[in-house]
Amino acid sequence: MCAHHEKEQGLRENHNLVSVGWTLLVMGLSLVAVVILWMWFGHIGPTFSRDILAEQQRMLRERYDLPAQTIADPNDLTPPSLRNLKDNITDINSANRTT
Repeated sequence: MCAHHEKEQGLRENHNLVSVGWTLLVMGLSLVAVVILWMWFGHIGPTFSRDILAEQQRMLRERYDLPAQTIADPNDLTPPSLRNLKDNITDINSANRTT
């Protein structure tokens, strides 16, 4: 009876290793799939955002009957929340120090 019990114990330990192996395999394949998808269409570069902002401005100008405007400076396409970010941070820090 002892031999039979040891045999079942060995099968159970092997089953745990197999499930851990499958788990690691699935996780590895998932990471590989994410990297492949990112390389395929995820990294579209900084020009994508600039192009989207330019298109949005063009559509809004058409919608509200404003004259068309050409954008010469790419900094003009920076969202308002990020314009002069360094200046705003230093102004806030100096205001906090004086109060």
